[in-house]
Amino acid sequence: MGRMVLVKCNCGYCDERFRFGVNWSYREVKKHQTALARSGRYGMKWKNLLASDPELLVDAELHLYQCPRCHQLFSEYRMDLYKSLHDDGFYYVPSEEEILYHYKHLCPNCKKLMTRIPLSQQHGLVGINNSEELVICPKCGDTAIAEFCGWTD
Repeated sequence: MGRMVLVKCNCGYCDERFRFGVNWSYREVKKHQTALARSGRYGMKWKNLLASDPELLVDAELHLYQCPRCHQLFSEYRMDLYKSLHDDGFYYVPSEEEILYHYKHLCPNCKKLMTRIPLSQQHGLVGINNSEELVICPKCGDTAIAEFCGWTD
């Protein structure tokens, strides 16, 4: 199942709309995101790469990204391209070694390259190195806490 993340700060900022991981519909989401990439939605480079190599697969796992300029947070599909002998098309998430092309996530507001927040799935919480202090608050710029707040279907 996918996870919901609550991001909160002492300034009063609180947002629980962030999702990460995969859920029961991953296979359908992956097919849909692959079709969008093949149509050019994720740029001509992805369209051409997928057209030239039918063995390339799209990683449609949700991740949390943050803009380094405006600090806005976004849940987005990873969209990296990879090859794998182990992918059963269902819940398979590729290792870093299998990824051949990394998608560049740009902030919709600033157009700056966003940073992926590496969320841990241990102990029901999220964190970098088991720390909850993950992100910069989009409202005040201080450190905000990201924590597990539920499951998605």
